[in-house]
Amino acid sequence: MKKFLYALVVILLFVVGLIGLFYGLFILWKPLAYIIGGLLLIGLSGVLNQAYDNTSISQKGGDS
Repeated sequence: MKKFLYALVVILLFVVGLIGLFYGLFILWKPLAYIIGGLLLIGLSGVLNQAYDNTSISQKGGDS
């Protein structure tokens, strides 16, 4: 269940970041905050996804 919630948070951050990015591109008179905020949220979701993948891989057995 914890893995499911984590994946849901990552997907939610990515979707909200995409919405913010496209909304910022849509309104041309005030786009900078939305574009930067959207990119930051997309980047944050990617970093969290990479961090979670690395921890779950390191706990598995195998050649190490």
